[in-house]
Amino acid sequence: MVKCNPWLTVGWLAGAAGISLLLNVQQPADAQKAPAPHPLLVSAAISLTNVLQGLAPAFSRSQRVPAPQFNLGASGLLQRQIEQGAPVDVFLSAGSKQMDALEQAQLLVPGTRRNLISNQLVLVVPANRKGSLGFSDLVSSSIRRIAIGDKAVPAGDYGRQVLRFYKLSNSVQPKLVPLGSVRAVAAAVATGNADAGLVYRSDTFGVSNLRIAATAPGASHRPILYSGAVIRRSQHPALAKAYLDGLQGPAARSAFSRAGFTPLSTSR
Repeated sequence: MVKCNPWLTVGWLAGAAGISLLLNVQQPADAQKAPAPHPLLVSAAISLTNVLQGLAPAFSRSQRVPAPQFNLGASGLLQRQIEQGAPVDVFLSAGSKQMDALEQAQLLVPGTRRNLISNQLVLVVPANRKGSLGFSDLVSSSIRRIAIGDKAVPAGDYGRQVLRFYKLSNSVQPKLVPLGSVRAVAAAVATGNADAGLVYRSDTFGVSNLRIAATAPGASHRPILYSGAVIRRSQHPALAKAYLDGLQGPAARSAFSRAGFTPLSTSR
């Protein structure tokens, strides 16, 4: 952190205020322009990266504001950052647990939380792997390394629920390779550094050398719901709410569908 001399800072501010006042007096009223608003900071699950970045220019144009800035990562990590005071305007989580924790801590603007999209959990293998593979086959000696999200990654939590559903938790535990994001899991399998992995269906889109071997049944895990909310300390709550509203609009719903997500019509 850069440390400033307080006296120098006060002197600079006083001088700047004087210059600003002088400029305001000398300039005609119609020549004065309001400063550009600060861009929204959106902390979002990394699995949303492509869709959010693709939608950002349209939001900027429609609201006549700078495009949102994104802080992308595991939902659990983003949750902790918000709890520690990160200046976030909007949180988009891949897990309900993380959003529940922030709501219980009264860190969300009441009434802004809503479910946006759902996803599916799939078992992936390298595209060149021959033969079929189901979840029960993960005990096979041919599967030595299974990539899975770590405890901060909602996809990892869902994946462990699936393993418990198939009664595989103990037998495959030595094979599990925890990674820091669902995208890292997909990359590990695609590059051959893991024999199989558990990821969201949306994370298989656009990834070469990756094949879906099986889809986890809905009964094997809690519903995979991506939710969004405005953070209480946001300096731009109205704009943040407009951003969330936009994620439920027709253009966003189409973009989510193309990326492998299922848009939801319910508000929560």
